Amino acid sequence: MQLQDRPKKPRTEGITEIRDDGLSTRQLEDLLEVGADYFDILKMAGGTQRLVDREIVKRKIKLCHDNNILVSTGGLLERVLLQGSEAVKQFLEEAKDLEYDIVEVSSGIIVMSLSDKVRLMKEVQDYGFKPKPEVAQAYGITSEEEVPINVEKLVGEAKNLLENGAWMLMIESEGLTENVKTWKTDVIHKLASALDLKKVMFEAADEAVFEWYIRNFGPNVNLYIDHSQVIRLEYLREGLWGKRLSWGRIVSYRKGE
Repeated sequence: MQLQDRPKKPRTEGITEIRDDGLSTRQLEDLLEVGADYFDILKMAGGTQRLVDREIVKRKIKLCHDNNILVSTGGLLERVLLQGSEAVKQFLEEAKDLEYDIVEVSSGIIVMSLSDKVRLMKEVQDYGFKPKPEVAQAYGITSEEEVPINVEKLVGEAKNLLENGAWMLMIESEGLTENVKTWKTDVIHKLASALDLKKVMFEAADEAVFEWYIRNFGPNVNLYIDHSQVIRLEYLREGLWGKRLSWGRIVSYRKGE
């Protein structure tokens, strides 16, 4: 059976980042056995790497590198920021020693100005990491109280971060497809129209969400998913299977390839 012509790793589009909430090395080995070709970045989410032995973290990073997979610190830096600039320096030095590739510059639980985020991102870059700032939609959203989204402000922040050296942007799902009564698809389309999609990654927390992104932006949209969803996302990307609205409709085209 002919599948979609997906780009091979290292990819510049169609990048899949997975959430690692504390996988053991054995669990990661099992995932790599069947899915190593299908994801590009492993993100150690929620600071979980701080709760396990350092040698385990090192082994997991090596397993990923052996399979051409980049490793991200996740949003832990935003917790470290609360302890001041010296703690940030120690964090980046430790991340360098552990051989992380990507440092996420998040602002989901703290309030930070755009200029401060740019300065922090540049410091991350100076240490040799790929800086991946998060563009948050609204702080502290709950399903009971939805906060209006200023799209122009988001686009302006995103463009500023890219112009100042961001490797890629993470678009947070909260306020768009998470903790809202109705998905803010109009906001997503405006962001997609204003930005280079190769430089943007969308958080897609469940199957219905990433199916919508594939259906609207094609198989090579960059997505951040849970580690358990690797195969389900890939069969959509490659047109192997799908739901009623996507079955037999996912195609890609590369001239001369």
